Amino acid sequence: MDTDTHRRERGARKIGEILGQSPEQVEQSLGDIAPQLATYVLETIYGEIYQSPVLDSRTRQIVAVAALATLGTAAPQLRTHIGGALRCGVTREELVEIMMQLVPYVGVAAAINGVAACRDVFAANDKK
Repeated sequence: MDTDTHRRERGARKIGEILGQSPEQVEQSLGDIAPQLATYVLETIYGEIYQSPVLDSRTRQIVAVAALATLGTAAPQLRTHIGGALRCGVTREELVEIMMQLVPYVGVAAAINGVAACRDVFAANDKK
C-alpha cells in the first residue's frame, strides 16, 4: 500500500536528485502560505508522477523546460528546471537548442525569454 509517508520519502529523494532541493526547502518556499501545495509538489509530483519508469529524469527535465518556457509566465520555475536539467545531464548547448526549437511553435519571444533564463542559470553555475 502506498502511504503518504512513502510518497513523501520517494518525492524527497527525487527532488533532491533532480533539483538538489530538500523537502525543507520546498516547504520553506511554499509552506508559510500554501503548505498543501508543498505537500502536493513533494508527494504527488515527485513522489508519484516522477516515479514512473517510462521516462528518465533527463527526458522529464527536457519536457519541463520546454513546457515552462512555452508558458512564458513561470520564470522562477523555468530557471529551477534548467538547473535540474543540467543536473540530469542536459548540456548547455541542448538547453539553448530546446529554446530554438520552440520558435516555430510558440514564438520568438518565448525563445528569447528561455535563452535569458538559460543565461541566468549558466552564469550562476559559473560562479559556484
